[in-house]
Amino acid sequence: MKDAYFRELDRLLDISAERNIKSADYEAIASLLKVSSISYDMYLGEHDRYRNPYTKKLVMADREEDGEIILFDSGKKTGQRKTFTYYYEGMEYVHAHLDFEEGADLSGIDDELLKMMANFIYIIVSRQNMRQMLDFAEITDPQTGIPNQAFLRHKYERVTQTIPPEDILILYVNLQNFKFINECAGSRSGDAAIKQYSHSIMEIISENEGLCRLGGDNFLVFILKENFEKAVKILNSVTISDLKGSPNQVFDISAWIGVSELKPGEKKSFGMRLNDASVSCSLGKTRFKQDITYYTDELKQMISRGHEILSIFPSALENHELIPFFQAKVNMQEGSLIGFEALCRWIHDGKFIFPDQFIPVLDREGLIHNLDMEIFRRTCECIKKWKSMGLNPPRISSNFSRKNLFVPHIEEKIVSVIRQTGLDFGDIEIEITETVRESEYLRLIEFVRILKSYGIHISVDDFGTGYSSLSLIHNIDADVIKIDKCFVDEVLTNEKSSILIESTLGIAQRLHMSVIAEGVETEEQGAKLLSLGCVNAQGYFYSKPVDFENATELIRENHFVIVQNPSVS
Repeated sequence: MKDAYFRELDRLLDISAERNIKSADYEAIASLLKVSSISYDMYLGEHDRYRNPYTKKLVMADREEDGEIILFDSGKKTGQRKTFTYYYEGMEYVHAHLDFEEGADLSGIDDELLKMMANFIYIIVSRQNMRQMLDFAEITDPQTGIPNQAFLRHKYERVTQTIPPEDILILYVNLQNFKFINECAGSRSGDAAIKQYSHSIMEIISENEGLCRLGGDNFLVFILKENFEKAVKILNSVTISDLKGSPNQVFDISAWIGVSELKPGEKKSFGMRLNDASVSCSLGKTRFKQDITYYTDELKQMISRGHEILSIFPSALENHELIPFFQAKVNMQEGSLIGFEALCRWIHDGKFIFPDQFIPVLDREGLIHNLDMEIFRRTCECIKKWKSMGLNPPRISSNFSRKNLFVPHIEEKIVSVIRQTGLDFGDIEIEITETVRESEYLRLIEFVRILKSYGIHISVDDFGTGYSSLSLIHNIDADVIKIDKCFVDEVLTNEKSSILIESTLGIAQRLHMSVIAEGVETEEQGAKLLSLGCVNAQGYFYSKPVDFENATELIRENHFVIVQNPSVS
């Protein structure tokens, strides 16, 4: 018997060197030892990590019962069981179980043979499991257990052998405001939420579709066109709950989605389509502010134009192609000039490049600081030139993006430019935009405090559109509030806009702040604003942004249309 036993062990060893051992391979040695079933259980930590998200089965098990992985089962009734325990770093790690046939006489079977068999199977199965688990890890996201990009790429290439690629959409999915969960419940709960979301959206995937996690709160999906609406609905309707850091709070998750769609006959690799969907998602999130963005020819041209902008921007700075144009700020009651706002214009090869073509690109690529500082320097030089001409220019505001808040020593840089041009600090006004992030908000307060300590004036642009407007003017010592154009546009038709403007004017007056209405385009709007108590205006009704020469004439003439207040008889 021993000879036959050792021959079977050798045979199993030979099989394990070539392939995974199957249940039938154990039949001969089990018969020799009167074993009816062979099984084991093992400690896997987070058990779900090694479960296939589609089948819910352990990747190393064809069959699992009551927490045990079944290697062999003859189907015969079992009697006595022998269990062998294996340790890893002092901790019970694996229990191997041999169940014998009911009524079997074990007196002729050496316990050492059984122990040897258990040890042998443990070693072979451990090696086999490790190989399967490593293979699984290569195609699986370790945090969520769903497939990773390598798996999705392979599946896409397999599916598109039978289904035309133009019948398949690739979706790049980025969760909206997911950091809010981390802030409310902590990063560990954020990880748990990602796992919940991952498993919730698995239900959108059919046999010929695929899903993976790219990392962070980003996912990639490929689906049949016919299932697009269903998929989008699920991607945008997942509810996260029962998080340890916030057990009583429920979070509704929605997503930014970039879509790669092929035209009939169009050929693109998986990698190219992934890039297209990624770019679409990013632009939808940062520029278009829309949930779903397709990669189209128009988008491609815009991206190409963006690349061109980035390539010529350094030379544009060197060649002084970026210049300030000046838009008048006017006292409507007196028809007098009270200030200018410096706005950037780019003249390249004798042609204008419009601000909406280059400002979003520079902002996205972290170059907006270079632009803001260039326009600020050129504006200070213009003020100096007007003074040398014997003119008395009004205070001029220059815009600074929120991105400047985190530029090292930005306040010192601004002060240095003013000093280098020989201007008084009161000649300049720094125009800031309301922020939507608390971290920026706190830095903004500090930024304003430092500039005000030098005597530099501050105006708040787009007032009423950002993070806690009333809190902002409570915490910063602004000189001017600029009412956003969106309120002015509706001042004649929307009573709410009128009420909000009137309320803002009342608050500003009590806080000793001036108010300017932006985007005034008609005399009727000016008259309505005057009736509400707003005296100062900026917009096309009075002047478009003009170059230095035309701004010089506006300073010399200082004569604008006087708007009649309809409430004064």
